[in-house]
Amino acid sequence: MTSFELEHAIGFSGNVPHSVHFHPNGQDFVYVAGGTIVICDLNDSHNQVFLRGHDDEITCLAISSSGRYLASGQRGDNSDVIVWDFEARSMLYRFSEHDHGISCVSFSEDEKLLVSAGDAHDRRLIVWDLSCGGMVAFQSAVEPVDTVTMGGFEKDVKRRPTRNYVIATGGNKKLTLWTLDPYGGELRSDIINIASITRDYRALRFSADGEFLYAGTDSGDFAEIQMKSLV
Repeated sequence: MTSFELEHAIGFSGNVPHSVHFHPNGQDFVYVAGGTIVICDLNDSHNQVFLRGHDDEITCLAISSSGRYLASGQRGDNSDVIVWDFEARSMLYRFSEHDHGISCVSFSEDEKLLVSAGDAHDRRLIVWDLSCGGMVAFQSAVEPVDTVTMGGFEKDVKRRPTRNYVIATGGNKKLTLWTLDPYGGELRSDIINIASITRDYRALRFSADGEFLYAGTDSGDFAEIQMKSLV
């Protein structure tokens, strides 16, 4: 049987949240097209590189703060998370601890960790060490997660950084703040209550100084949460 080689991609998976990313190098953008990740030159649309390692549709894509790493997850029986080396255009790690599907992935600001959240059937939250590919923390039976973001370090009462990382997850009418001890592998969760506001959350981002969490909703508005008081 004759095999075909992918030469050029037109279009992207618009049904996948956050499926298009502008690379920090100012020259490339990265997007999902079915089961393939496409790296495309902004100045030359014919200059494309294809990253292929998934055997089903990709469901999420993230890029680290410097653009050094990409991470992607898929649905299906082999619901793996793959970490890619952007410069080498190659696979760095394959994580196979999830079942059913991956909902979302996010890198820590210092690019040392990756968090992956399974879909509504998997319901696992896992943190990975990017220096060795090992598992740092694991939480099962998590409420369904539609979006996740990993920030910097938790701050103490005097607003000084501690050694613990912060993670936020969101979904249907629920926001959760997680604190991770990367040395003990402990994950602690706190529900964020936003008065009488009821929303389905689809996008999350910490402010640059880590003092606020911004939560976008499918109603077209967003919430601003102060990290010190979680209100």
